[in-house]
Amino acid sequence: MLLDTLQTGGAERIAVELASALDRQRYSPIVLISRYGGPLEEVLDRAGVDYSILGRRHGFLPRKYRRAHQLLRGVVLIHSNMLGSNLWGALLSRTTGVPLVAREPTFSGVRSRLRTYGYRWWIAPVARRIICPSTIVAQSLYDEGVPRELVEVIPNGVRLDAALPRHEARAELGLDPQAFVVGIVAGLRKEKAHEVLFRAVARLHAEGREVKVCVVGDGTRRAALAETAAALGLDGAITWAGQRSEAKRLPAAFDVGVICSDFEGLPVAALETLAAGVPMVSTAVGIMPTILSDEAGFTVPVRDEAALAGTIRRFIDESELAARMGARAREVVREQYAFDTMVQAFERAYDQVLGRDGG
Repeated sequence: MLLDTLQTGGAERIAVELASALDRQRYSPIVLISRYGGPLEEVLDRAGVDYSILGRRHGFLPRKYRRAHQLLRGVVLIHSNMLGSNLWGALLSRTTGVPLVAREPTFSGVRSRLRTYGYRWWIAPVARRIICPSTIVAQSLYDEGVPRELVEVIPNGVRLDAALPRHEARAELGLDPQAFVVGIVAGLRKEKAHEVLFRAVARLHAEGREVKVCVVGDGTRRAALAETAAALGLDGAITWAGQRSEAKRLPAAFDVGVICSDFEGLPVAALETLAAGVPMVSTAVGIMPTILSDEAGFTVPVRDEAALAGTIRRFIDESELAARMGARAREVVREQYAFDTMVQAFERAYDQVLGRDGG
């Protein structure tokens, strides 16, 4: 398994959870981190999965490449994740002769020269399979020139039993047991648009509604977002929970979960929130309109703070609506995004690439 980092992004969490859950009677996973570690090291340690961190910084470093090449001795399959690691995976597959399964988790909606050339001319010619979590991401690969027969859609999957009970999750996050809490689980990056949520909550405060926000995640925008929150008068209303290796344990602490991103594929944090029985409000990005169309939540336009505030208001005012949608949210995950189903689909893909019979 090849990754850039062990930070707690959705793609990284899926890869780490997958490596930890593979049938050890048939697979012996090792994880190779090209850049740096992070909180997900704890998950691999608990699962007993071996991993190595190369510490690569930027570009191609021959010394790091040689080390990666050495670590791949005896490996029968390379599974790389995300564009950067997929580029490295294609190189290592070429030079070792080990078959490559690449995974592309998302698409920003804007094509880039690196992504187009990377997939069309470098990754696709050597990959035996390119896996993505949704038909939207798959279509983006077709548009890049990747042959359709090379692409397989395997939706992200999450565990239904991962979340702590509400009172335990609130205690772990230091949240008021009685407060109405809006939760967002996302790295503090520009495309996640946390400031839109902050402005929406400021509108609700102006109406006299007591709403708290819990931000699970960290990143380079932490200081800027704190300044935005202070300017909006939200200093005491936001809990900055930081990066958590086990973020999947926490969503039951929320009354409603929010995705306000500019783009997404199939966000893992959204599935984990729904699995905890928490309804969601999301921007109409990626596959979120499809997931929430089955009465598990609502979608709003991108960067529309008024619409976001109005939808959160509905959940504050209509507790029966929140309960009904929360119950349906769990059923949607159970029916369509179960963790075991995802793991089995990856194992089948590995078997097909390796020419095994799956038994």
